[in-house]
Amino acid sequence: MVLLSQLVLLGSALASSALLYRKAQSDTQATTLGVMSLGALSLVLAMMGRLLLSGSGADTQTLRLMLDNLAFYAGLPLFALAVLARGFGWDWSRAAWGRWLLGCFGLFELCRRFGTGEQYMQGLAAFICLAMVVGIVKGERGGSRLLALTGALAAGAGLLLFGPGTLVPESRHEALYLLALAAFLPLTSAGVSLRRS
Repeated sequence: MVLLSQLVLLGSALASSALLYRKAQSDTQATTLGVMSLGALSLVLAMMGRLLLSGSGADTQTLRLMLDNLAFYAGLPLFALAVLARGFGWDWSRAAWGRWLLGCFGLFELCRRFGTGEQYMQGLAAFICLAMVVGIVKGERGGSRLLALTGALAAGAGLLLFGPGTLVPESRHEALYLLALAAFLPLTSAGVSLRRS
């Protein structure tokens, strides 16, 4: 079941990244959509790492963990922040997005060193969900809003109920977490892409 969910998320993230990249070519907020595309691409890399790096050596496990961390601690927060920025009509430069990415890395390392990784993971999961909902409610209308909110609800279920940052540790379930992310990406990406520039 986990292997199937990894394959589904890989395809979903790849399709979402391509959709967002194509939409960015003709949108006034091209940089924001490009950041969303890169956020989805980080999940592609994480799933490829899980599927292709099957060795049990320390280096292989470290690389897999690095790709997973890139997706959860940088890719998903940037995706959510881009949804929020698009909702409010903020169009930041590439340099500003690079600073946000460095901030994600720095905050992760700071919390890891202070031993507050679990709380940071839970707070980050809640932030991701909240930022997407606020951005979608503020910026999207009609069918676009409904589609994107359905995706945000799937992300909320995956991140807050089944994922590594779950608020209920007994409900942690890897396959459901990956399937929820697989549902979230295309729904939110399609919803956000439907909006006219």
